[in-house]
Amino acid sequence: MSGGQSIVSFSNGWRFETLEHRQLDALMGPAADDWLMHIERPTMRLAYVVAGVFVAAYLVWRFGIALLVAGAIALTPEPAVQLIDQSNLALLDRSIAQPSTLPVDLKANVQAIFDDVVRSAPKPDFGDYTLHFRYMDGLGANALALPGGAIIITDELVQNFVDPNIIAGVLSHETVHVEQNHALKQLYRSLSVFVLVALILGDVGPILEELVFEGGILLSLANSREQELEADLLGMQIAEKAGYDPAGLIEFFEIMEKIYGADDRANWWSTHPHSHERANLLRDALDEF
Repeated sequence: MSGGQSIVSFSNGWRFETLEHRQLDALMGPAADDWLMHIERPTMRLAYVVAGVFVAAYLVWRFGIALLVAGAIALTPEPAVQLIDQSNLALLDRSIAQPSTLPVDLKANVQAIFDDVVRSAPKPDFGDYTLHFRYMDGLGANALALPGGAIIITDELVQNFVDPNIIAGVLSHETVHVEQNHALKQLYRSLSVFVLVALILGDVGPILEELVFEGGILLSLANSREQELEADLLGMQIAEKAGYDPAGLIEFFEIMEKIYGADDRANWWSTHPHSHERANLLRDALDEF
């Protein structure tokens, strides 16, 4: 059958075409592809099929993506993640970052705090924690974590926040991002389902190579609200375990609120919930420590 006509082909090459489908079926029996014509007719059954497709797509988006992301992370080799870190550090140095201008003794003090935090933080899945100082004009008091364990802190953050408890709180927050693989989760979620399936099936070489050479993809991603709050709460616990006052992170948010006010999300916390809200949540959590 084709284009609404029934076609009968004979062995001698002759063809018979007719629009009288029922009469032909009565004479010869139903055609083999009648089921396809039946499905193609615009009936309520078709509407159910369309609705089912949308429901299935939602379920995949709601639940399947998380499973694919977990599988992709489990299959990601450590050397590839280290290359991603190196790529993004190089991208920063080519674009907005410059060598740190902090005095050697100030760097040493922050490094000592970082070492205390790292000893108390859970070990990440990929590599080890490393601290990198950078001067980033216009970026403000800033810190960020890359998936392989590289943590970058700006000169302005170190200069403006001299309290070791605050520095420990910020660094502890960033170690949580690394240990919980927040950056990789956001990265893989940003990719299509097709790419995630390819990663699960083991075709990671070309994909990760593309990510390495296009490091800006990772730097452009924002951590989710849930990830930030998780890093806040677990970060306070790590800071306390390292011997620092966990309230230092709360003080950091309060100072950020005073400096930037309603515009604080345009600076260090541009991808984070509002500082005032986070300080209140952490203050409530501190009472349960």
